[in-house]
Amino acid sequence: MECVLEKSGSWGQCIVIDPSAAAPLLADGNKRVLCTINGSVTLHSALMRTKEGDHFIVISSKVCKQLGVTTGSRLSIHLEVDTAEYQFVMPEELREVLDSDPEAATAFDALTDGKKRGIMHLVTLVKSADKRIERALLIANKIKMGITSPQLLLKK
Repeated sequence: MECVLEKSGSWGQCIVIDPSAAAPLLADGNKRVLCTINGSVTLHSALMRTKEGDHFIVISSKVCKQLGVTTGSRLSIHLEVDTAEYQFVMPEELREVLDSDPEAATAFDALTDGKKRGIMHLVTLVKSADKRIERALLIANKIKMGITSPQLLLKK
């Protein structure tokens, strides 16, 4: 499907999804999709909805830079229902920490799917493997204490 990268008020850059393309992806209450852009970048995304009922996918400035695109750029996208366990890639470092700490794993499993994805994203933001391990350990200790807010998870 061909789309244009658009500017969206508070969200930044987005791709508006044709209603006929969005409908089958939204079956059974689903709203999580894999969005492959220009055949090179695949994102775990949410089909967001505007007040007017249109659906769109937010594209971060980091991804726009990676693709070399700006507002108005034409994009080729492929969408499919995201069937991954967490609808996000589980960082290896976080998986190892949770596997080695049953109490943290139980606390993680009790979180909402959105909070789980948020935590996984916080770990993936760090480039160094050592720092990702450090961050995963910090987060595991915080969620065991009942702290689940992303703003508070990274405070030492």
